[in-house]
Amino acid sequence: MRILTATAIVAAALLAASCLKNDTILYREITMAQVTGPTQFVTDIGLTYNVVENPFAIEFASLSRVIIHCNVLKQTGDREFNVQLLQLADPLNKDAVLTSTLTKPNDGLGNDPIGLSSVWISGGYLNMCVGVLVIDEEKTHTVNLEFDDTAPADTLRFTLRHDDGLADGEEVVFDEKLIGYKYATFPIKKLLPEGVTTLPVKLTWTWDKEYCVKDGLNI
Repeated sequence: MRILTATAIVAAALLAASCLKNDTILYREITMAQVTGPTQFVTDIGLTYNVVENPFAIEFASLSRVIIHCNVLKQTGDREFNVQLLQLADPLNKDAVLTSTLTKPNDGLGNDPIGLSSVWISGGYLNMCVGVLVIDEEKTHTVNLEFDDTAPADTLRFTLRHDDGLADGEEVVFDEKLIGYKYATFPIKKLLPEGVTTLPVKLTWTWDKEYCVKDGLNI
């Protein structure tokens, strides 16, 4: 995964308000969604969004799960709306790695600094915006979510893992560090024990040798 040194979604304020339809329902909504057709999304709360205006000619038909920024223009049916697409981001989308499959702690996943800018659960996914230290912009960063399937089943326990692509022991000039951001989304509903529909979620990560914990999430 190549990390960019700019936020994945930039507010698309290029259209003047006078150009927008007067009957617009909602301006500048940001939501996670699945691409279900060449001009269609289904959001994590089950709303169908049909793209009828795409002023920046954004290509998305080949994508699957995205975070979209749009204006909701008009309701056309039960839970179905026409939208004007402003921007979107293609987040990192992958399954969590099970602790039970690792032969040793951090087995190839890395333990380099990673920070959490925001996190939320929707559509059965754990969604987040992560920040990593970009020491060498030519290096490829790898981000994973480790799920501890060996722990008691009363909580879903996750750890963010990051490999910055640098060799162990490689000298780092910390004054030149940048922070790069990336959206990521991980399916976690399928990790619930059989017959269980909701559990607390605990997420831990390490930022520049500081151990961090996020509690209070639920799926």
